Amino acid sequence: MDASAKKEQINKNITEAKTVPVPVALGEIKNNISISTNTDNSPSKERLINQAFKFHEDGNIQEASKYYQLFINQGYKDERIFSNYAVILKGLGKLRDAELSTRKAIELNPNFADAHLNLGNILIDLGKLKDAELSTRKAIELNPNFANAHLNLGNILIDLGKLKDAELSTRKAIELNPNFANAHLNLGNIMRNLGNLKEAEVSYLKAIELEPSFVDAKINLDLITKQKIPQWHMPMMNDDNRNNAYLRAISSAIKDNEYVLEIGTGSGLLSMMAIDAGAKKVITCETSEPIAEAAKKIIDKNGYSNRIEVINKKSTDLNVNKDLEKKADLIISEILSSEFVGEGVQISLSDANQRLIKENGIMIPEAGEIKVALLESSQEIEKEMFVQKVNGYDLSEFNNIMGKRLNIHYLGRKTTTSFLSKVQVPFSFDLYSKDIINKKEIILEIEASKSGICLGLISWLKLNLYKDIEFENDPCKSCTSGWVNPIYKFNQPLKIKKGQIIKVKATLLKDNVWYEFI
Repeated sequence: MDASAKKEQINKNITEAKTVPVPVALGEIKNNISISTNTDNSPSKERLINQAFKFHEDGNIQEASKYYQLFINQGYKDERIFSNYAVILKGLGKLRDAELSTRKAIELNPNFADAHLNLGNILIDLGKLKDAELSTRKAIELNPNFANAHLNLGNILIDLGKLKDAELSTRKAIELNPNFANAHLNLGNIMRNLGNLKEAEVSYLKAIELEPSFVDAKINLDLITKQKIPQWHMPMMNDDNRNNAYLRAISSAIKDNEYVLEIGTGSGLLSMMAIDAGAKKVITCETSEPIAEAAKKIIDKNGYSNRIEVINKKSTDLNVNKDLEKKADLIISEILSSEFVGEGVQISLSDANQRLIKENGIMIPEAGEIKVALLESSQEIEKEMFVQKVNGYDLSEFNNIMGKRLNIHYLGRKTTTSFLSKVQVPFSFDLYSKDIINKKEIILEIEASKSGICLGLISWLKLNLYKDIEFENDPCKSCTSGWVNPIYKFNQPLKIKKGQIIKVKATLLKDNVWYEFI
């Protein structure tokens, strides 16, 4: 897996007070259309005003707008007219005019909470967040139980980078209106961005319960599902070459009555293999709660629950004589990223070698290395990495602004992959080691073994699982593994000659690898 800590953008639903439900898409505004009859106008005028409001509610904006303009031209001093006309102006994108009309409504009635809320929304669209915050807070001051205003204040605070304050405002909106689906959605978004995926999931599910057709909530729920359970699990579980290599290693390494610890349960596959290979007991640990729960069900469904125990903990939090009856005879792990490090493999296995495995115990895998080579261009791969001419137009400048590192996944693909150099091994790992490499740098001098067009440097893994049992996701093979093959590319495809030296600075950090052409 390639860890990513990228923060997802928060999708917010901004609302305005309203008297009838108006369905909207994400980001659209539910407008306030006032129809109160508390006015000093004559009955005939009031009937005309209410007719305008009725046109507005029914979606006949053209007729409503004609009425509002007529009333304003005739000098009607009714805050509802100016407020509702501002809603139409805002919908037409005439934000300045909408602001003026709303301010006129507030001038006529300074205690008109709906108008203060709507002014806040107009100011949001004008990019005046601080002023929008003041207007929304004024609406809350006038009407402390105004759920829409609390929700919108939360949205403004999100844009101002105040997620904790935004959470408080959104929770207040829910307290005032527990059935406010938009508020539950927004709370889920805030929780997701605060890293509380469990509570985010609860909020999204509540939004969907209240509004079963709430697509925004379903989309965001799917996003956190992908955050909690990355998609790479599927190709890894379906990787026959990897599975069979692990099965051979486990079958060869396990002796009778073996006490086994697996680090990183996943689906529970390797634990079940260990039992079938002769292990008496397997303890397997998994940091992800949903994955751990799924593994328990899989293990039970396959009839292994009496001999396999799943613990929802990091291996570094396990305790011998508490979580483990004793130190393990054998430790199995598959917590490698596509560049070997990346999932805390060094920290986890160093700790396991110090605390969790008996003297002369066995590790699977036992060792590993990262391999690299210069990648020769092929039509299929180059099209994923670079653009040149399209319909006769030269688009190659776009290559210069793209990232340096790409992941190319060959599983299930028929493609020709070839190298322009011999294979080199910049970094290797003894997985029985108690030491952690925090930083190591080397300069690779890679000699071109033939002339050709070079796309960059491609890397892959080779694992020593047990004794002479190995696994390698060599990209030149027709079918590799669930692990991707990272490529560090040039800005543009590079024409190189046989014997030419390409210098690469290779850096290994505790949980990352990086290559840079020099």
